[in-house]
Amino acid sequence: MEIYYVICRALSWGLLIGFFLGGFKLMAGRKEYTEKQVRASKLLLAKITGVVKYLTILTLILGLLWCVYFLILGCAVPGQAEYATNMSQLIVSVLTVISIIFAFLEFVRRTDDR
Repeated sequence: MEIYYVICRALSWGLLIGFFLGGFKLMAGRKEYTEKQVRASKLLLAKITGVVKYLTILTLILGLLWCVYFLILGCAVPGQAEYATNMSQLIVSVLTVISIIFAFLEFVRRTDDR
């Protein structure tokens, strides 16, 4: 756990420093892109978002399936109720992260459409 804590702390500092340095760079000036480069990046983002959408749907369906399984397991075998609850919580937390990533990509894609 100590190694995981150090990694999370280092990533947090890296994100904070990168965020503020990126903000300063953004305020300093913008790079101009050609229309061809803008179209190519929008097309790539649309393709990536499409793939991520289907992967998100797949993981949500699989998550629902396994959460129902663990619900039934917890009801049918009372000795396994705590295990089933822990597994369901783990599945839901992973699905939440995946859904947040998908929502962010959709937000970026729709913001670029304006």
